[in-house]
Amino acid sequence: MKNLAIITICFLLVQCEPVVPQQSLQEKKIIFDNHEYENLVGFAKILPFENGQIQELENPVVSLNNSEQLILSFDLLTDQFENLSAKIFHCNRDWRRSRLRDMEFMNEINNFRITEFDYSVNTIQPYINYRFEIPKPYLSGNYVLAVFRRANPNDLILTRKFLVVDSRTSIDHTVRISTTIDKREENQQLEYSISYGNLQVNSPIQDIQTVILQNHNWNSSIEGIEPTLIRPNDGYMEFRHLDLSTNFSGWNEFRFADLRTLNVAGRNVGRITNTGSKIMAPLKLDGTRGNITYTQNFQDINGNYIIQNNDPGEGQLSADYALVTFALKSNPIDGEVYVTGRFNNWRLNNENKMTYTSQNGLGKYQTSIFLKQGYYEYQYLVQSSTLDPYHFEGSHFQAENEYEILVYYRKPGNINDELIGYKRFRSIER
Repeated sequence: MKNLAIITICFLLVQCEPVVPQQSLQEKKIIFDNHEYENLVGFAKILPFENGQIQELENPVVSLNNSEQLILSFDLLTDQFENLSAKIFHCNRDWRRSRLRDMEFMNEINNFRITEFDYSVNTIQPYINYRFEIPKPYLSGNYVLAVFRRANPNDLILTRKFLVVDSRTSIDHTVRISTTIDKREENQQLEYSISYGNLQVNSPIQDIQTVILQNHNWNSSIEGIEPTLIRPNDGYMEFRHLDLSTNFSGWNEFRFADLRTLNVAGRNVGRITNTGSKIMAPLKLDGTRGNITYTQNFQDINGNYIIQNNDPGEGQLSADYALVTFALKSNPIDGEVYVTGRFNNWRLNNENKMTYTSQNGLGKYQTSIFLKQGYYEYQYLVQSSTLDPYHFEGSHFQAENEYEILVYYRKPGNINDELIGYKRFRSIER
C-alpha cells in the first residue's frame, strides 16, 4: 500500500506540470546564434544592466573589468508558468562552439535556474516575462546564452549572443567616402589601426583578427581583413585598404513605426483595430526611396527598437502585442523582399519575407509580424541576382550608421579566441 501511495503522489505531481505545445526535441539542435526554437517566444533581448537601470539602446556587450552586468528579458506567450534554466556556451570568433570546458570560463556550475518572472496585466495576449541576470564569465570572448525547459538542455526555448571584452588594445578609426570611384556616392569606408603593446604575438596576421559590424548586424559583418601595415616591434597594425575590403553600403536612415500606444495610431501607423481577442496594427503604405536624393529628416537609432508602453495601466507588464502589417508599394521585382531590423535580428526567413499582391491596380509587398508594444525601426532588403539589397531604400555615403570594431586574439598554443579590443562609434558624430 505504501508503494501504491507513492506512485499515486508521483502521478499527481506529473499531472500538475503545465502542458505547453512544443517542438520535437529532435528539431531543437542548438544554433549558436540569436534564435527561437518555439513559436511561443515573444520579445527577447540581452541588455546591459547597471545601477538598477537597463540600457535600452546599448548592445549586448560587457567589460570583463567593471561592475556592469547583462540581463536577459524575454516573454513566453502563455499564462502557464515554465520551469526554465539557462546555460552559457563559449564560442570562438566565428561563432562555433569552442573546446573549452565550463570551468575554463566560469566560476560556478554552468546551469542556472531562472527564478524572476511576472505575469502580464490586463493584456489581450497573455504572457509571462522572465528575467535573468547573466553571470559574467571570467574569460573574454563570444558567448551564447541558451534557455531550456525543465533542466533538459535539449528542450531549447531560445538562444542569444553576447560579448565579454577584456580591453588590452587601443583602436583608432576613420569613416570616409569610398576610395573606389564608382561607389563614392553610396559606400562608407572604414580605416583603422590597432595598438596591442606588449601582447605576446608570434604572427600578428594569424594571432590577431578583426571583425567589423554595421548596426550590430552579424549577417553583414566583415572579417578576415589583412593588415596593410605591421610594426611588430611597436605592437601596431594598420588596416587602410584602397579597395572594397572595408566598405559598407551606407543605406539610408531607417523607417520607423511608433507602436508605444495601442489605443490610437502613432506615427506611421495606419490604424489600430482591437477586436477584443486580438490587436491589429497595419502600418501606413511605404514607397520606394531608391531613386530619391538623400535627406536626413530625423536622427534614427540605427535599426534598433525600444519596448515601451505609453498607454495608461501597469507599465511594462501591461504592454500588449499586436499583429503589425508592413506593406511596400511596388511593381513585382526580380527577387525576394524582406523586412529587417534589430527587432528580428536581421533575419531573412519566412516570417520576415514579404509576399506580392495586386488589387484594384495597387501592387504591394506585404507581411505581418507579431510585435510587442514599442518603437521599431526597419528597412526593406532585397535578395536578387540582378538588384542591390538596398533597391527600395537607396544607399548614401552621408547616411549615419553605427559601427563596431572587434579585435580577437589567440594566444600561441591556445584553442580559444579572446576578445581584447572593442570600439563602438557612429559614422557621423553629433
